[in-house]
Amino acid sequence: MSEWIEQMAAHFEASEGMPLIAGRILAFLLICDPPERTAAELSHGLSASTGSVSTNVRLLLRLGIISKTTRQGREAALYRVEEDRWPELVRQRMQRVTQIEELTEAGLRMFSGQGERARRLRTVHEFYKWLAEEIPELWRRWEREGRPRTR
Repeated sequence: MSEWIEQMAAHFEASEGMPLIAGRILAFLLICDPPERTAAELSHGLSASTGSVSTNVRLLLRLGIISKTTRQGREAALYRVEEDRWPELVRQRMQRVTQIEELTEAGLRMFSGQGERARRLRTVHEFYKWLAEEIPELWRRWEREGRPRTR
C-alpha cells in the first residue's frame, strides 16, 4: 500500500505540481477505510509531521479535492476525498488549457506576417484550437458513458 501511495504522490507532483505530502494525503484518503481521517490519523498513517499535514490539507481543501466535516462529540475535524468533484476539477483545468487558444489567436493577430514567430505561434494555436473543439464532445461522452451508474 505504501508503495502505491508513493507512486500516486509522485504522479500528482509531476502532473499537478502538488507537493509530495499532498499527493500522499490524497492517495491515502482515496483508499483508507473508513473513508474519513483526522489530521492526526493522516500524520500517523503517513509518518508525516502534523504541520506538514495541516498545510497540505488546507491546499487540498482549497482545490476542492477533499472536504472537512465535524461530528458532535469529536473534537478533531475529519477529512475525506470528494471523488465526485474530480470530473469538475478536470473540466476546469481543461477550460484553462483551451484559454490558451484565445491567447495564441491574439498573438497571431499581433505577429501576423512575421515569418518564423508567426509560424511557431500558429503551430501551437492549431493544436489548442483542435483541443478546444474536441473537449465538448469528450464531456458529452463522459455524461453518456463514463459516470458511475450506482454506488
